[in-house]
Amino acid sequence: MTPMIYMVSHAVWLLASPQAGDSPDVFARNACVLCHRDLAGRSSEIVDLEWKRSVHYASGVGCDGCHGGNASVLREQFDDEEAWKTAAHLERNPEFLSVGPREDRFVSGTRGRSVSYFCGRCHALIKEKHLGSPHGDFGDPSCLYCHGQGSHAILPASLDIIDTRPRLESGRCSPCHQQSTMTAVASIRKTLDDTSRLIDESGRQYRELEEAGYHNLELESMHHHSGEVHSQLRRVFHSFNMREIGDFAGEIRSIAERTSRTHQLVSRLREARNHQSLIGLLGAVFLVLFATILLHYKRRFCRDEHDGAVDA
Repeated sequence: MTPMIYMVSHAVWLLASPQAGDSPDVFARNACVLCHRDLAGRSSEIVDLEWKRSVHYASGVGCDGCHGGNASVLREQFDDEEAWKTAAHLERNPEFLSVGPREDRFVSGTRGRSVSYFCGRCHALIKEKHLGSPHGDFGDPSCLYCHGQGSHAILPASLDIIDTRPRLESGRCSPCHQQSTMTAVASIRKTLDDTSRLIDESGRQYRELEEAGYHNLELESMHHHSGEVHSQLRRVFHSFNMREIGDFAGEIRSIAERTSRTHQLVSRLREARNHQSLIGLLGAVFLVLFATILLHYKRRFCRDEHDGAVDA
């Protein structure tokens, strides 16, 4: 490696690495990362410009999580770079290389449904939904196309992945979908967006109900596990089945509507109670003022009677 490439590689690494005060980098002694950051071209970009910006990096999933190998070996344990590299490349993941073109490489030619099966080692429930969907039947697009655009920069799950832009604007879905099906894509995205917002808003209302002392086990099943409900919504989406997505969204909407009605009822009861309390307080103030006035006139009357007696 030339000095210039070495310097540029390290500069990119430092820019992408956590700064002072951030959480410590759990991959600071990872053999895959330490080696690849010093390589030129694509081998370094995979680490610095893609994987380090991915949800896998944020979740602590390293290269060996998919590719296999031994990332724990240290450079100082070996006499030279090649010995270190050989040790790190042992125990390659045969499943990842099942369709690979060469036995000595870590990259794979795996395509189509095989990608779903591989990613499904960790994302099993989503895998089942995807394989049963039109996308899974065709074997394309794969998990990598939608979530990483073919790179190691696997994106966090978000509605932005459902890209409704037209083909001329480099939309992610439009290269395969005609205008008629893009309308369905937009409808699914809107359903997910509305339902996701409903989960959050309904959860806020239920927290207010709990603060008021109200509890309901059936409503808690959604509101106390909103993170899991969001995950279930994303899993159901991978079926690309409008009826299944609509049914699940309908269940959430039903619970949210009950929560909203209960929230409105409890809010009205609290307002009525506060109103009654205010009326009671005003009544008490009026009685105190009335009693004070009566006492004032009583004292004045007694004083006038006393003064009249003295004058007589």
